[in-house]
Amino acid sequence: MNSLSTVNTQNLKSVIPQIKSYEERLQALNLWWGKISLIGKINSQNVSDSILEEMHYTRQKFSKLQERLIQNLLNAHLQKRMAEDQNKSQVAVDILIRNLFERTADVGFLATDDDIRNFLLIQNKSENDRLKMQVRLQEYVKKYSVYDEIIILDPTGKVQINLNPDNKITHSKDPLIFETLSTKQDYIETFGKSDLQPQQQHSLIYSCTIKTSNNQDAKVLGVLCLCFRFDDEMESIFNNLQSKGMTSSINIVDAKHKVIASSHPQIFELEDFLTDHESTTLVSFKQQDYLSTKSTTKGYQGFMGLSWCGQVMTPLQDAFQHTHQVSSTPNEAFTLLNSELFSDELKDIYRSSMLINDDLSLVVLNGIIAAARNSAVEFMPVLDEIKKTGQGIVSIFSDSIDNLKSTVLSSRLSDLSFYASLAVDIMDRNLYERANDVRWWALTTVFREHLQSKELSSAAKQEISNILLYINKLYTVYTNLYVYDRNGVILAVSNQDQGHFIGQQVEPKSGAAEALQVNDSQKYSVSSFAKSNQYQNNQTYIYNASITNLEQSSVIGGIGIVFDSKPEFSEMLNDTLPIDEQGKIINGCFAIYCQRDGMIVSSTENSPQGVGEIVDLDKDLLSLQNGEQHSLLVEYKGKPYAAGIAASNGYREYKTTGDYCNDILALIMLPS
Repeated sequence: MNSLSTVNTQNLKSVIPQIKSYEERLQALNLWWGKISLIGKINSQNVSDSILEEMHYTRQKFSKLQERLIQNLLNAHLQKRMAEDQNKSQVAVDILIRNLFERTADVGFLATDDDIRNFLLIQNKSENDRLKMQVRLQEYVKKYSVYDEIIILDPTGKVQINLNPDNKITHSKDPLIFETLSTKQDYIETFGKSDLQPQQQHSLIYSCTIKTSNNQDAKVLGVLCLCFRFDDEMESIFNNLQSKGMTSSINIVDAKHKVIASSHPQIFELEDFLTDHESTTLVSFKQQDYLSTKSTTKGYQGFMGLSWCGQVMTPLQDAFQHTHQVSSTPNEAFTLLNSELFSDELKDIYRSSMLINDDLSLVVLNGIIAAARNSAVEFMPVLDEIKKTGQGIVSIFSDSIDNLKSTVLSSRLSDLSFYASLAVDIMDRNLYERANDVRWWALTTVFREHLQSKELSSAAKQEISNILLYINKLYTVYTNLYVYDRNGVILAVSNQDQGHFIGQQVEPKSGAAEALQVNDSQKYSVSSFAKSNQYQNNQTYIYNASITNLEQSSVIGGIGIVFDSKPEFSEMLNDTLPIDEQGKIINGCFAIYCQRDGMIVSSTENSPQGVGEIVDLDKDLLSLQNGEQHSLLVEYKGKPYAAGIAASNGYREYKTTGDYCNDILALIMLPS
């Protein structure tokens, strides 16, 4: 930031209204001081030269302090702009990468679906075979609405079936087919124009080989392609990050710095190239100056995607037009100025201006005494004007420091509400996947075939356990997956350390009872956030779905998946804590997830309260509407904090269609 403000000082000052105003007022006062000093020098024959020298020295001190003040004003406004743009660029790419990480597990699991394998093994496929497969794929996309197309091809690239009836493809020559068949990796991720979706400008496709079994050396039957709804997802991310009317543009750029998605596609068109740079810088694009802020993804659980970046472009002329000010009383101003939210430089400028004004008052007083002693009445008006000018300068300092204080505070509070909103969004997006997973796994044909038998053999139970274990290795956010019969008796588990639960009844509050009441494959149930013996008697969520017979006419059992809430929620919160310029979490800050009733679901290291406790804050703060966010100064456990609070709003169909109600709030707390 320092190099940006130093190199572009004049350009930046010219577009920050407050700085222009203060500079003009200070220049006018300095000019008037100069004129008064000249008059004083002409009429000072009877006054000691030391008085004039002290006044001149005081004016120099004011002048130097003015330079520091203007630079601090500039840095504070620039820092606020950069922080907002950095947040948006970082979150845009990281939220996307988190979503795409889930896709890498999806394609690997769906490629092992026995229904798909059996379909490919049929030599002469009938219309009924294709219809059944079509229904199977439709069921999948009902759960995972992030996909707009699923395509199954044979090893030669011939399309065996695809989901979208409007996509009339029969064969593909896309290089991803050969790459998928040749790779030793678990999947291939491809972005660009593809003949698999010829009607689209670009496609994001996850592909994987389909083999006769899970054995690495098994015969290849074909290739599975999951086509992600990239443009739809980016529109959702952009809408969440940017309010209407904002002129900043959020862009996703590829490894060559080509725009692949933009919140303002009419300006930053697909295929446009943006300037590559390390930190925020001033760039020119299509004959307009922009502040450009780029963020590389932090990745998620080691997954980095296709080396995409988030890049926010803010028109320089608009970059500082919407500074939000936070009003405060003089006492609050003094308290805030001495708080940890403000830099030592700002505090020093404030104190120095007071000291210089005190010095000026002493100089004027000495001048009055000297003028009276030497009968220099003609010098008295000069002293009076000097005093007024000094007071005017101090008044500007006071106003500008109030402005700077408000800028710093509003920036902090804006950041905190943004981080809180991000925290609940991450949770909703993550748990959306859990609701999808349990419903899809409940449709596993092997489960349905075995459970509709009158009696389950040991071999059948072992086969179910093996499938659960395979799934659990792909989806590591669960500590255990278990299948139970229509009476709620556990038949198989993925975690062998929990094998002792086999033969036992499911817990009464696990959500299993609700799941066993419905045969709709779109329905699921979730336990309350409560202690479970499936989670070592710690609190977590368990997602459930019924398992129906093959005709889907009756419920024959269910599946429960135990979310590993402690590390997963902790990681989500830690990822949203504010960081300093060195990239370290700011000392003393912490984050909390809690329910409407205040019960804490998760908290980070520095939190004075832990899981299961009731958060010690005014309950009115927890009454935000879904999707709302707020920031304020609060006292929590006897200490002052700047706080950001946001209420969950769901994601896609999750918590937005009446499927499930469980409002969560995120609190981000920063010592003040």
